[in-house]
Amino acid sequence: MGINHLRLSSELIAALYPESLVTGNEPSPVKENVRISKPVAAKISVYPFLGENNRSICFLANSPEEDFLPAEQLVFLQKMLTACKLSFNDIALLNIAQISFDLAELRVQLHPEIIFLWGISPASVALKSGLPDFRISVLDGISIIPVLSPDLMSGNSTEGTELKQRLWICLKKLFTL
Repeated sequence: MGINHLRLSSELIAALYPESLVTGNEPSPVKENVRISKPVAAKISVYPFLGENNRSICFLANSPEEDFLPAEQLVFLQKMLTACKLSFNDIALLNIAQISFDLAELRVQLHPEIIFLWGISPASVALKSGLPDFRISVLDGISIIPVLSPDLMSGNSTEGTELKQRLWICLKKLFTL
């Protein structure tokens, strides 16, 4: 069947054109009761993110003063990604400070396989609390990794170095480095 010979059902036409296509003094059309069996696609929030999400890896952060992260944390994240043989093209960085976040909508939009909770608690994104920091937990087929705030890892303090080592152990296991 060629494109010039398509036959559309009245239900499909009604779904495609919910409002009248013609206005003016034309005779009113014959009304027929049309029932749509499936609702037209529901509107889904589109989360703004930095990166291209080529590897379905999401970083959720909470930085109210920034678009995504402060500059020093972006530098730290870039170094971490480079050490893992990744780049910003491979991830999606979301700042959830100024948006209404819903994990189900994130799953529909970005299809994450890995989610880093970058300085936010699991409970703040409707995940079960008690997920251990720097440990991979699998929930509904998604690897979830809570990470302490990167500002604690910046610098060369003893505590920062220890946290970076714990993060590196987790990253090696996650990305088989």
